[in-house]
Amino acid sequence: MNKPKTLMRPVLGRGVRYRWDEIRHQHQLLFPEGILVLNETGAAIVQLCDGQSLEQIKHELAKSFKNAHLEEDVDEFLDRLATRGLLHDDNNDTNA
Repeated sequence: MNKPKTLMRPVLGRGVRYRWDEIRHQHQLLFPEGILVLNETGAAIVQLCDGQSLEQIKHELAKSFKNAHLEEDVDEFLDRLATRGLLHDDNNDTNA
């Protein structure tokens, strides 16, 4: 399987949205085919996927998660979401 291209400005895909489920006390990523329950770190990453650069995202995460080595974990997490079609690069491309 080919490794997906690293996203430079990740954004949620069409029909994908983040929400906090107050009843279940869960961070969730909703999409037409289902739901993905996120942990705190995953939710923090997804909430920053608004078209800002990957470097900006990592900088913001470093402020919240001090002493954590997030570089590879963030890249891997974003790649997994992109492979599932939940994220894409915000390059003004409508082929999301």
